[in-house]
Amino acid sequence: MVTTVTLQSPFEYYWWLLIFGMLFLAGSALLFFLALKRLNLKRSAKKKLNIPDYKRPDRGSLVLIKDRYTRQLQELMTSYTNKKISKREGYQRLSLLIRGFVSDATGINVENYTKTEILNCGYKSLDSLMNEYYVPEFAEGERAQNRDFAASCNKTMKVIKSWR
Repeated sequence: MVTTVTLQSPFEYYWWLLIFGMLFLAGSALLFFLALKRLNLKRSAKKKLNIPDYKRPDRGSLVLIKDRYTRQLQELMTSYTNKKISKREGYQRLSLLIRGFVSDATGINVENYTKTEILNCGYKSLDSLMNEYYVPEFAEGERAQNRDFAASCNKTMKVIKSWR
């Protein structure tokens, strides 16, 4: 029995490789340009906000600022514990308190910044607090029920005490 084999030319699959290569290059270029655009957006957001460099107050005045805001935070915790304020109002005051602290400690007036603008400032500890406060501060009552106000106050206290 005689069997014949017909060989295909070596470049028969050449078109598939060419198409795959072109798609790969186009996708890579697209990802590169998207990453570059995102980087430029972050830079332009900081320029648009006109964020000044961190102005470190002298050691004595920073200690006084920390003490003042620590007392205010303790008064806020007492008001919440004694049920003089609601959880939502507590988070709103807590947000104002940390914004005031950052303004006094750095000279950057973050009191009127949006959450996005604060996140673009580059203070990691402030970013985590803003993410924690945001939902209970603006949400309806039932969405804030699973948040622990005392734990949020303790995190804020740690940020204030560890601020340099």
